[in-house]
Amino acid sequence: MSSNKASAKILGLISEDSSSWVVGTLVFSAGAVLTALLALANVELYQRQLRQRFELLASERVSRIEDRLQGQVRGLDSLRRFFVYSDEVSEDEFNGFAHPLLVYTQAYSWTPKVADAERESYEHRVREAGVTDYSVRELGPDSSLKVADTRPYYFPVRYTLSRSTLALPLGFDVNSEPVRRATLERALQSGDMAASSLMELVGLETENRKGVLLVAPVTARSHTTGAEAGPFQGFLLAVISLRKLMTEGLPATDEDNLAVGLEDITSAQAPQVLYGSAAKAAISDLQLTQTVDFAGRSYRLQVRPTAVFMTANPSGNDSVVVLGALLSFMLSALLYALISQRQRAVRLVEQRTVQLRQREQQLRSAHGQLRNVLDAATQVAIIATDLEGVITTFNIGAERMLGYSSAQVCGQLTLRQLHLSSELAEHVCELSQRYGRSIKTGEAMLVESVEEHGHQAHDWTLVRQDGSHLQVNMQVSPVLDEHDQWIGYLAVCLDITERKRVEEELRTMSVTDALTGVYNRRYFQERLQAELLRVDRHGGIFSVVMLDIDHFKCINDQLGHAVGDHVLQAICKRLCHRLRRSDVFCRLGGEEFMVLCPDTDGDQAFALASELWAALRAEPVDGVGRVTASFGIASWRKGEGGDALLLRADSGVYAAKMGGRDRIEPELP
Repeated sequence: MSSNKASAKILGLISEDSSSWVVGTLVFSAGAVLTALLALANVELYQRQLRQRFELLASERVSRIEDRLQGQVRGLDSLRRFFVYSDEVSEDEFNGFAHPLLVYTQAYSWTPKVADAERESYEHRVREAGVTDYSVRELGPDSSLKVADTRPYYFPVRYTLSRSTLALPLGFDVNSEPVRRATLERALQSGDMAASSLMELVGLETENRKGVLLVAPVTARSHTTGAEAGPFQGFLLAVISLRKLMTEGLPATDEDNLAVGLEDITSAQAPQVLYGSAAKAAISDLQLTQTVDFAGRSYRLQVRPTAVFMTANPSGNDSVVVLGALLSFMLSALLYALISQRQRAVRLVEQRTVQLRQREQQLRSAHGQLRNVLDAATQVAIIATDLEGVITTFNIGAERMLGYSSAQVCGQLTLRQLHLSSELAEHVCELSQRYGRSIKTGEAMLVESVEEHGHQAHDWTLVRQDGSHLQVNMQVSPVLDEHDQWIGYLAVCLDITERKRVEEELRTMSVTDALTGVYNRRYFQERLQAELLRVDRHGGIFSVVMLDIDHFKCINDQLGHAVGDHVLQAICKRLCHRLRRSDVFCRLGGEEFMVLCPDTDGDQAFALASELWAALRAEPVDGVGRVTASFGIASWRKGEGGDALLLRADSGVYAAKMGGRDRIEPELP
């Protein structure tokens, strides 16, 4: 009996029964304290992560808005250079050049300078050019256009290219309204672009009328070496709707994470509100303010989070407290889980930070490259020759383009020696056929300016000093002396290498599916029509294989569209390795794909489909598992059109689906 009592006191004054309760209480208390500490740490972590996410999103939005504003300046400057380097610009040329620039810009306009004494003759010339009822006009009391009052000078809208569906405000005198007049005067005084204050724009829909004008003065190009710029000709205008500029291409109001405000702080007076997001800012101390300079004006850009942002980034503090109170007896496991969760969260934030910084760096690099290309586009090579084609003048632009110094070419080389010989020979043949006489190689670049008495421009390939090739647009014109006698030729060359590259890239983008990198429906239709034309004229065979991914909707619904996109990319990569060089693989849309197989009959198409089916089943897709597809086959029959051929292939896919999926349906009769 006494022995049992002694053993009960082995832990001291506390018995075994009570010690369990005390230890349990201590563990629970320790768990509560640790939970409280973790809760405080989680609050701080949450606030830090929230600020980091906001700053990354806000910085990206500010960079995008800054780029759009600078894009307006670059676009208008490009249009101005077009006017400066053109002797005369027609309306078709204006529209053709301005149309690709009409990005985030509502309209581009050309307003020539017209003195009051020239007004009547100017209006008459425009009407004769085909613009009926044209007159110099101004805004009336009811905001409609009326005939303009008399003033010393007018700047009426002559050309305009607009995204608006309303009638174009041709003839509207930009000099008739005080705010616009002040902007024109600032631009003319500075000789550079000037932006207006907030105003009601003309010729736009009601929701787009609040905006600013970006004005660029245009002076004639001087044709005298070393002379200053020629006389002032007028203004080019970029009509900018702030609502369109700030919202186009961005999330809808009910989905936007950020509330953006733009104020004009150019004046010492109270700031002028230019734009405010429809999305309301949430109650938070998070805010990003940045000053942006735009064509002589200073804007203050303010970004704050919205309720959508706060909802998308909730705090998990409540769950931490509840779990800590309920599972305090598993303190070590809970601590490990919380620390692991924290480390994963920190890693994800760091990874996202690195990705966003890399993306920001890529964007800055792309912007820098674009600025360099634009700068390089202004460099012109000017080469003068005598009547024999021997080079007499070789300017700095030519030295930079071709790598020769002036001393190396002047009096030493002829213009034809700078050309690609094969291209020059081909042009010689063409000119000889056109004029019905033998054209010498040395005359190939010059004969058109003599025969046609004009400024002829052609694309040529020049050979640099290091042997590399340069694509240029060369305009050759005769050089006359004071007695109007021909003494030589003047060639003006513009580097069009970048333009050719961009044209090729645009062509590639227009026929490629952006998600998977394979051809798109448009390219497939072109190749299908070409193949139909080939077999119709010359005979032959071809087939198509159509496949549809099985249960793709379930993948999107259960795993998300990002996983669905990954599945499509993985499948395309896998199938491309099994196709022949002559096969045309494209994505019709969604999860439907098509293979055009030239010189292939039905049996061969079935064999190809079997290889593709086996490739799909060979290994699972990461994160999804095995993905299968249903195949349909159709070989071309004489007299059959493209729609009928595709309908038979689609019917085969449907039959395969009805037959249980993951199979190849033989060609239907």
